[in-house]
Amino acid sequence: MKIISWNIGNFIYAKCFPGRKHYCFHVPDMRKVSQMIKKENADIVFLQEIMNEDIDFVIQNFTEFRYNMKIRSDDRLSKSIFLSKYEIQEIHHTNSNDYIINDITFFPIHLNAFSPKKRYEQAKLLVKDLPSKKGVILGDTNFWIFKNNFISGRDKKSYNKILENHIDILKKLGHTCRIFLSLDKIFITKDLKHFDEKIVRHKISQIDHFMIVSNIENENKN
Repeated sequence: MKIISWNIGNFIYAKCFPGRKHYCFHVPDMRKVSQMIKKENADIVFLQEIMNEDIDFVIQNFTEFRYNMKIRSDDRLSKSIFLSKYEIQEIHHTNSNDYIINDITFFPIHLNAFSPKKRYEQAKLLVKDLPSKKGVILGDTNFWIFKNNFISGRDKKSYNKILENHIDILKKLGHTCRIFLSLDKIFITKDLKHFDEKIVRHKISQIDHFMIVSNIENENKN
């Protein structure tokens, strides 16, 4: 099962220029995003940081892919889109939802962008809700990691909390955004196999994160 996670927004732009058009969703850039995702032909696609006023425009660009779709609010400004070629079973928790696809639980995340303390609280809820087997966490952690060093001790604590039952399959591949931080992650439980992971470092000027890609399957699959 091939999966993509990609923060296709630019939250700093939206925060610094409220009320102005979010330029990363102009037609040329969105066409590039669609082309890159179509080229990968992934089974699961998780897109984060889509401004509320742009959600309909973004959805229109993915109608041809014929994915099942779930839309969720990240915060008061933005939403994320979870796409799957397979049927999605949605599981509701007190603070979030996860999705079961082909017996694997996917927990898409976009953790708080500004507070390590809030990210730690979110990480605790994350590991509490997810099963210890056949689980995948994917998305923008907002953990400020530079060459495997943590800017915040609280983020390191959050990261280690997730690693109690998961492995970071992108750890050796380097930065995932233009400011050379490893913000975006795919974590999997130890009973899953992973292969062919990569970071696609594009040249779309208005998008500050890179696409992350991996293939996963059950370890005991015949």
